[in-house]
Amino acid sequence: MMKDVMIDIETLATSNNALILTIGAIKWDRKKPLKKKDDLDKFYRRININSCKKIGLEINQETLNWWENQDEVVRYEALENNENRVDIKTALLEFIEWYGNCKFVWGNGDDFDCVIMTNAFEKCGLSPPWKFWETRYVRTLYDLGGVKNYMLKKLDCKAHNAIDDCYKQIYGCKFAIKKLGIY
Repeated sequence: MMKDVMIDIETLATSNNALILTIGAIKWDRKKPLKKKDDLDKFYRRININSCKKIGLEINQETLNWWENQDEVVRYEALENNENRVDIKTALLEFIEWYGNCKFVWGNGDDFDCVIMTNAFEKCGLSPPWKFWETRYVRTLYDLGGVKNYMLKKLDCKAHNAIDDCYKQIYGCKFAIKKLGIY
């Protein structure tokens, strides 16, 4: 059984009340060698923006401006591709089911992915599938392991694609774990 889940979200703000555009997550095992991205159990949903607005999630103009400067393909996936967009509550319910009995959830910081997701769960009247003490932070592990983002550039991952970002973060965690001599 996989215990670890890496999440990455794309948003329209940076506050804990940010509107969520996409949710990506991958189950992984920090103690075993990294599998190819295609061989990992993944969760990905494009979220209906109006469903996020209805529950009071925020849009920030600075973040909108930032998205305007991103690659067209990435922007299309996050903002403009309206195929298969689901209501935020539906996506969160599906995420809970997919998450199953996993133990630890990893995000790229102690103030972003997990916090924003927890807020969205609460706004939808749901509880996240993890306890607050089960959150883990990628940037802390990178810092302890001496891993810098430029060391991860060789991966074939698109920036700001939630699944690709998850995979890159898992790779970075594995790299840090190896450098630290853990497991």
